[in-house]
Amino acid sequence: MTAHGRKYGEKDSHPIPLWNGVFEHYDRIGDALWEFAWCIDRITDERDDVGIVLGGSPVKIPTIVADLKGSRRETVRRHMDTLESENYIRRRRTPYGHVIEVLNSRKFGIWKKEKQQNGFSLSEEKPIHGCQKPIGGWQKPKNDTNKEDSAVTQQYSAAKAASTFWLSVGINPADVTGPFRKTCEDLLSTRNGQSLGEFMGICMDAWEALGNKTQPRVFAKAKARIITKEREQGGRLPELEDIPWQKK
Repeated sequence: MTAHGRKYGEKDSHPIPLWNGVFEHYDRIGDALWEFAWCIDRITDERDDVGIVLGGSPVKIPTIVADLKGSRRETVRRHMDTLESENYIRRRRTPYGHVIEVLNSRKFGIWKKEKQQNGFSLSEEKPIHGCQKPIGGWQKPKNDTNKEDSAVTQQYSAAKAASTFWLSVGINPADVTGPFRKTCEDLLSTRNGQSLGEFMGICMDAWEALGNKTQPRVFAKAKARIITKEREQGGRLPELEDIPWQKK
């Protein structure tokens, strides 16, 4: 993929699908558009046209506030309530935040769904995220590499790997700070054969190398528990074994 130079934090920025029909929804969405775009960007899976945000992990309002620089907790909460009441999203309350789903989601592969007309490809005209007017215009023929779709695929793979990791260690990602969570997720692409406990140690070492003197307590406790189990079982602990926030 050709480098474009755009950044989101320290990572490369990527496009997200937002149809121009959203302009006709101002009276329903209003200033909640920012939170709506955040939800779309965090979709990691789709089931029957419903987008699953962050793999179904509960999301706390402060997590969204931290990503939307300059926003206020009361404002974000009100905007999320608006999106839910207007049927753009649906939420399920848990002890650790809300599981968020985006209705009428067609995030993945939208640049692939094309119709050939006179040698050119036109985007398939389907509504997305509650908006009825897709962006039209000619695109490259199907046999050309689609850079935007490649970016979305990479984003999906990274988000899915991150979701699997947090499920594996039994930690709700909202329970650690954003910078620490980002440190761990950035290291996932470099993981090469380490056990889960060993990799968590690498994450903690990297966090200290960045000048941080304390580790998130919930992460340190999870690492100690996993290392103990790995030793008892002779080396490697099966991942996705324990999801404590789903226990009854």
